[in-house]
Amino acid sequence: MSTENTITTAPETPGAGAGGERPERTVATAVLETLRGYGIDTVFGIPGTHSLEFYRPLRSLGIRAVTTRHEQGASYGADGWSQVRGLPGVVITTSGPGLLNSLSGAATAYAESRPMILLSPGRPVGHDFRDIGSLHETKNPSAAVNAIVGVSRRVTSGAEAVTMIHDAMRDFVHSRPRPIHIEIPLDILESAADVPESATAPRPLGEPTPAPEHDVAAAVAALAASERPVILAGGGSLAAGPRLLELAELLEAPVITTTNGKGAIPEKHRLSLGADLRLSTAHEFLRSADALLVIGSKVGEAELWGGDITPQGPIVRVDIMRDQMLCNLSPDVEVPGNASAVVPQLLEGLRAAFDAAGAPPRPERDLRSVFEAMDEEGRQWAPDLAALNETIMEVVPDDTILAGDSSQVTYMGSTTFFRAPQPHSLLYMGTYATLGYGLPAAVGAKLAAPERPVVCLVGDGALMFSVQELMTAVELGLDLPVICVDNDGYGEIRQNMLDRNIDPLAVDLVQPDWVKLAEGFGATGYSATMDTLAETVQKALATTGPSLVHLKI
Repeated sequence: MSTENTITTAPETPGAGAGGERPERTVATAVLETLRGYGIDTVFGIPGTHSLEFYRPLRSLGIRAVTTRHEQGASYGADGWSQVRGLPGVVITTSGPGLLNSLSGAATAYAESRPMILLSPGRPVGHDFRDIGSLHETKNPSAAVNAIVGVSRRVTSGAEAVTMIHDAMRDFVHSRPRPIHIEIPLDILESAADVPESATAPRPLGEPTPAPEHDVAAAVAALAASERPVILAGGGSLAAGPRLLELAELLEAPVITTTNGKGAIPEKHRLSLGADLRLSTAHEFLRSADALLVIGSKVGEAELWGGDITPQGPIVRVDIMRDQMLCNLSPDVEVPGNASAVVPQLLEGLRAAFDAAGAPPRPERDLRSVFEAMDEEGRQWAPDLAALNETIMEVVPDDTILAGDSSQVTYMGSTTFFRAPQPHSLLYMGTYATLGYGLPAAVGAKLAAPERPVVCLVGDGALMFSVQELMTAVELGLDLPVICVDNDGYGEIRQNMLDRNIDPLAVDLVQPDWVKLAEGFGATGYSATMDTLAETVQKALATTGPSLVHLKI
C-alpha cells in the first residue's frame, strides 16, 4: 500500500485548516518538553504556517519565544544567548525559506564550535522530493543544511527527534560542539506524541573525559622541564574555568588566547597576553617559548593571519577531538580529553613533579617588553580604532558584554583593547567572520543576562545587515546601547582594492540619518564625535530601552 495514500497531510496553503482539532500532547510538545528539561527557556525564530505547532506549548512550558525580524537574526541571537547562558541556542523556523535564512548563524556556530539546535517542519511523510509547487517547496532541505551543520536529519518519529536532542546534549559536553538540525515531517509534528513524558526527562550527561595517564605523564614531563613555557588557550579551554589560571601561575606561563578563548583567564591578570594571536610580535614571542601548551584550539589560519608560531621546544596539545590536535600545528605530545578534566590532571601531575624535585616556586616573569611591543603593534594597525575602543572601555562597567562582528572596529580594536574579565564577554566569530552578527547577538546576550550591561559596537556596513533587529530590542524593552562607527561603507575592502591598484568600486555606501533611523524604530538616537564619545556612551548606558550612538570617523 502506498504511504502517500494512507497519510493525513497537513494543509499546504496559508490559513487552510485553521482551528482544526489537534491532539492534546503532540510530537512538537514532546520535543519542547525535552529542551525545557535541560534548562532551555528561550527560543528564537519567526512563526510560519508550517511551524505553528512548535509554538502551541511554549507558554505552558515557560519558554519565551523571541521573534526576530529575520531568521538570520534568530540564529545569531541564539548564538549570543548560548555563549552567555552556557546552553545550546535553539532556533525554530518554518519550512523552506525560513530554515535557509537561518543558515548563516548555523554556519557561524559550526565554524566557531558552538552548540545550537535548529528545529524545522518538513514536507509530510511520502511528500518529500515531490516537485508539485507546494508552499515553501524545497528540493532537499535536510541535505542542504547537512552540508553546513554537524548533523541534519529528517526524522521518522517523535521518539527519534527526542532521542536526537538527548544525544546532542551529551555530545555538546563530550565532543566538539557543533549545531544540529532536526526536520520533523509536518504530519508527524502535529500528531499525537509517541513518547511518554518520562522519555523527555533530562538524562545524565556524564563526567568530562580525562586523558590517559601516560599522555598526562608525557605532558607533565615536557612542561616541568621547560623554563619559558607559554599557554595558547582556545575556545575549548573555557571548560577548565579558573583551574586554567592555577595552571598558568604554577608554570609561570603567559597565556595568549584565540578570540573564542578570550577571557580564559582575566585579561588584566599579569600573565594574560590577551587575544592578539594575529600580531607578529605575538608570533615572535611564541617562537621563543621552550614549551607551548595548546588547549582546545585548532590554531586556525584566520586567527594567525599567516604567522608562524612554532616554538623552540615541545608542543603539547590538549583537545577533546584528536583531529583538532593534528590541525595546523603538529604536536610532540597529544593529550586527548576534556579540558575541564585534563587541566586538573596536569595540575596534579606538575605539583607532584615539583614536590618530588624539591623545586621552589618559579620566579615571576617580566613581560613588560612583550606587553609594550604587542600594544605598539596593535595601535599601528588602526590608531583611530584603538583610541575609540579605549575611550569606550574607560566608561563601560567592568562586567560589560561587548558584541561585535567582522567590522574593523572589532577585529582591529575590541579584540585587543577590550580586556575581558571572563569568558564570553566579547561576542565575536573570528573564523566565520560574518557581518550582521553583532546586534542580534547582543539581543540574545541581554536576554540571557539581563543584569549585565551589554553593548554592541560595530561598523556602519555591518549594522545595515541586521539593523531591523533594533526593532526586536525595542519590542523586548532591552537597555541596549548600539555604537555605530561610520566610515562610509566597507572600509577594509576599500583599502584592499587600493592595495591592489583597483579603483574602489561598490564599497562607498549612501548612509541614512542614523539618529532619525533609531528614533523611527522607537529607540533613542545620539550623534557623537571622538571628543564627545565618552560622554555620549555614558548617556546611552543610562538610557532606558535601546539606543544608538552614531560616531563618524
